[in-house]
Amino acid sequence: MNTDIDEEIFEYLSLHLNPKRLEHSYNVANLAVLLAEKNGVNALKAWLAGLLHDCAKSMTDKELVKFFKNRKKNFKYFKEISANSPHLLHSFAGEIIAREYFKIKDESVLKAIKYHTLGRENMSILERLIFVSDSISHDRKWKHAGALREMAKENLNKAFFEVLVQKIAYVIRNSGWLCPQTIDTWNWYVSNVKKN
Repeated sequence: MNTDIDEEIFEYLSLHLNPKRLEHSYNVANLAVLLAEKNGVNALKAWLAGLLHDCAKSMTDKELVKFFKNRKKNFKYFKEISANSPHLLHSFAGEIIAREYFKIKDESVLKAIKYHTLGRENMSILERLIFVSDSISHDRKWKHAGALREMAKENLNKAFFEVLVQKIAYVIRNSGWLCPQTIDTWNWYVSNVKKN
């Protein structure tokens, strides 16, 4: 990786994320590289997407909604997310920060950042491995994280499905708002990937 961009990213993340979130970003990047190597994906792209996936995570709900006030909302469900769970906008804001601030031009990296929280229909391998790495990185201590880390090393699609199940179950268990985009992700995956 270009050491200048690495330093620039570290400086930005150090200023904008608390130490725990900064550590999480590095853990996601490290796991993403491991999974990329096992799945024939460019490891440098995985590293970059992993580092930047939460670059907007420290923004408050109000800041996230304001961030999009004068910007094109090039994703579905903006109004619903803003009204019901604005913290979910961080992944979409992160993609814009990566594009505008860091001048990232690689669409595969940008999409991996953009969809790491809610997923989308027809996700690339890089997108899926960032989605998975975010939920099961080594700093994640929830009940199934360790087992899913091992599963992801053997079968990324199976781990992706299980992470998606856990995310949906978590929202339902906590009586939260389930974003329609996550439902779209589920339905596409079950219809097109899981049965294969």
